[in-house]
Amino acid sequence: MKIKGKAWIFGDDIDTDAIIPGKYLRTTDMQVFADHVLEGIDPEFAGKVEKGDIIVAGRNFGCGSSREQAVLAIKHAGVGCVIASTFARIFFRNAINIGLPILETGTTISCEQGDLIEIDIENGIVETGGCKYTGSKMPEFLREILLDGGLVAHRKKESAKERFGKQSVAYSKSSILANKDHLNRIVDLVAPKRSDKVLDIATGNGFLAFELADRVSEVIGCDITRDMIDTAKAIRDERKLSNVTFEMMDAESLGFDDGSFDIVSCRFAFHHFTNPGKVISEMVRVCKSGGTIVLVDGLSSEDAVKSKYHNEIEQIRDPSHVRLYPQSELEGMFRDAGLKIIHARNWDADFYFDEWIRIADPGDEIVEQMRDDRTGLNVHFDADRRLLFTYDTVILVAEKHTRL
Repeated sequence: MKIKGKAWIFGDDIDTDAIIPGKYLRTTDMQVFADHVLEGIDPEFAGKVEKGDIIVAGRNFGCGSSREQAVLAIKHAGVGCVIASTFARIFFRNAINIGLPILETGTTISCEQGDLIEIDIENGIVETGGCKYTGSKMPEFLREILLDGGLVAHRKKESAKERFGKQSVAYSKSSILANKDHLNRIVDLVAPKRSDKVLDIATGNGFLAFELADRVSEVIGCDITRDMIDTAKAIRDERKLSNVTFEMMDAESLGFDDGSFDIVSCRFAFHHFTNPGKVISEMVRVCKSGGTIVLVDGLSSEDAVKSKYHNEIEQIRDPSHVRLYPQSELEGMFRDAGLKIIHARNWDADFYFDEWIRIADPGDEIVEQMRDDRTGLNVHFDADRRLLFTYDTVILVAEKHTRL
């Protein structure tokens, strides 16, 4: 993980009461924390700090109480990273658990407020003003938690790897994932050129990657689950496709240069991402100016109550599930990322309950909890009395604006 940002300079012994004064601790509203971050030192800081800025501090940053709200306040204010000579141990632990990027340098970083700083978290390197500093490299297990976005997100990802690994064969036989009509509709809306280079993130068994491969020059599929990648490679080899490769990679930290691809796609995986904003940001970053971003996923209801219940049911079935979003919220994420939506097409399909359960394999003891229709998913029976429901999906195709 590399982070670039503008420096905000603070001194030694910045305590948690200065970071977020105790009078604001009675709320759980993250915006309140963000609005008053570091108020005890600079009352105007919250109004001036910009997303991605970097706090540069001295010794013993985060001393005082164990309140995790201090970390939450900094993170939700949009600070990209905190670097300090040393951190108070509890603050350091809370930052790792909550997913706030930090780096302990062991020395004072020589820079002025507003200077540009570049940080390589994985290798413990800070660069600014032509100087390079090598800080403390985190133990691998801590670095994994931090890079995954914190302890909860890390556990979600580990759960996803385990479950998708076990169920890779079941996914390869899914009627919805393998639906040719749906795949063809996506490719037709994207309208790729033969010369295009494509990245398909969270590719799973490679369904969309293979469909696009027939109409473009090159496709790279990436996924965090080894078994999924192995299954995709086996299918590729069976089909004798020479323009498709697969790599193990996290969608939140894509190992490609800026502007590497003409098309960046993601199909039926977005609801598993713990940091959806980061994923979209990475998709946009590796896409060329004027290129195409494609997002396909299931939807939850615009009705907040139905949406909440729908996601609760999905999480019971599959603990790696994070959230299905209403279409309006997905479109809002695209607009916030500066994307111009050129197609937003819905596609409904009947999904048999038994198949839906088989894909995640949650165990017989919780299956009965899901036989309910408070989600608005049109649960019904076919002529053979098999239970099924309507799965609503959206295909969003957007253009990354060319920067003048």
